[in-house]
Amino acid sequence: MMILKTTTAATTLMILANNMPSALSSEPKLRGATSSSAYLATDSRVIKQPDMDGLADAFCGAAVAISDAFWENGGQHHTKDNAYPQEACDAAYEVALGALNGAYNYPEPVLFKPTLTTAPYTFRPTKAGALSYFIGTDCLLKSGTEDEQFPPSNDGSDFREYGFGLANYGPRYSGFSGCEWVGDSYVTGEAVGVAQGQIFFERNEGTTSVVDKTFSFGIQDGGVVITGHHSSQIVDDVNSNQYVFGDEDDSM
Repeated sequence: MMILKTTTAATTLMILANNMPSALSSEPKLRGATSSSAYLATDSRVIKQPDMDGLADAFCGAAVAISDAFWENGGQHHTKDNAYPQEACDAAYEVALGALNGAYNYPEPVLFKPTLTTAPYTFRPTKAGALSYFIGTDCLLKSGTEDEQFPPSNDGSDFREYGFGLANYGPRYSGFSGCEWVGDSYVTGEAVGVAQGQIFFERNEGTTSVVDKTFSFGIQDGGVVITGHHSSQIVDDVNSNQYVFGDEDDSM
């Protein structure tokens, strides 16, 4: 399997820039890419598979670039002293913010459900919730603005998460080295699109993690944006959660 190699934050920014105009602006360029009838009546662009694959690839690149930015600026495992130095958090935050502003429909709601979250914060419709998931509570407190803390006014005492994009969970993981989106099914249409598939995250220690993904897409200011992002653990022959007729259980 060919893994998309993305070794620097600059690569992800280039991917985003190639997929949408003004993607790297520090201010969100996207407003209200919704499915309302008024919106659809004003924009007739058909969202096609290459549009969707491009943004899924941009997400992949962003995940690796966030990791690179963190580790290349002094980031460490969360079990070590000073695992989150200011420079590492600032670098990871800058990449994550650029990716979210460029590829997603924030500040309007985005239906984002990460792979692993904690109730009552399972769903992350706001940019603050997505930032927290990607760079973690510690880095968001160090580098984010007051109104970007998640949940609102969080100081880390009641809710604290590691940050998926940092890929620094304990001594076990030490960053992402590559990522690949493998699309399976697509729905295309006027100003809307949906894609399902899997993403393969390659880690620096040599392991690969796989998750199932569903992305939904809309259009704003002439560019395709992500309006929904659902992630879940994969289902395989070993970890199936539904009885299939013909599978005999000898114990019954």
